[in-house]
Amino acid sequence: MLPSVFNNSVGLSILIPVYNYNVTSLVRALSAQLLKTGNEGEIILLDDGSETGALTTNQSLQNIPSVLFYRNESNEGRMLARQKLSGLARYGYLLFLDCDSEIIKDDFLAAYFVLMKEDIPLASGGRVYTDTPPVECELMLHWKYGRKRESRQRKTGSRSVEGFLSNNFLIRREVFKILDASLQIHDYGHEDTYWGIQFEQAGFFCRFINNPVLHAAIEKADIYIEKSEKALDNLLLLEKNIDRRLISRHVRIFRWYLRLKRTGLSGLYLFFEKMFHGYFRRNLLSCKPRLFFFDCYRLAVLIRMVKTKSVK
Repeated sequence: MLPSVFNNSVGLSILIPVYNYNVTSLVRALSAQLLKTGNEGEIILLDDGSETGALTTNQSLQNIPSVLFYRNESNEGRMLARQKLSGLARYGYLLFLDCDSEIIKDDFLAAYFVLMKEDIPLASGGRVYTDTPPVECELMLHWKYGRKRESRQRKTGSRSVEGFLSNNFLIRREVFKILDASLQIHDYGHEDTYWGIQFEQAGFFCRFINNPVLHAAIEKADIYIEKSEKALDNLLLLEKNIDRRLISRHVRIFRWYLRLKRTGLSGLYLFFEKMFHGYFRRNLLSCKPRLFFFDCYRLAVLIRMVKTKSVK
């Protein structure tokens, strides 16, 4: 994998790590919008160890002008994939998108080019979920969490890094280079938290604009719960390397965990949660999952993880 020649002109490198997902619609929509803007740009795909079917389909997209395709032999995770993509980029601005994004605004790229001309160092357009709930009960938990927690609207132009989401963000190339790459988060979860904290420490704030993509891939509840539990491992990895006060500002469940720990009520909380654990899980798999139960469930998992690791 050879890096591209860096071009510091006001062009845009659209960077998409791909894993077992067909990005044909996404790439074609971006390519059409890029051409319409009349600005310089490129779309770079990095396949992160996908299976043969998705790999073959996406590889053919490099026949589209301005689309480049690269491949990792094995899955290395989104964080490392994004770092590799930044090294392949030609231009001074980077737009990172998740592969399961769907473009829903005709001026999606044009809005980012406006910010580039204003020399904005960091911006996020956010994500939304469909207004219509899924028919399948097993998809309700992810859809509801996404609608209530991830799609929350911020005032356009507001500046912050708390709750930073990395699925759709624009960043000046030299700002991205300040990110510490020594702590590698390989599995799902909290790379957004890690980057948001680093931006804060470096004095950069994110400009939030109303320029979302649609999160197109909704996962079944059992898979989503399992991935959410794995994400807690990454949260504990951050705790070993970052000031707890910083993490607590960015992650609500970690704030709850610290409060229980300070008050000495962690053991009592686990006792009561154990009584309702089965009920919580059944609810989360149902047609009417409650996010409060999801929070209670994950908080107990986090406390148990801490206790288990401290015994080892």
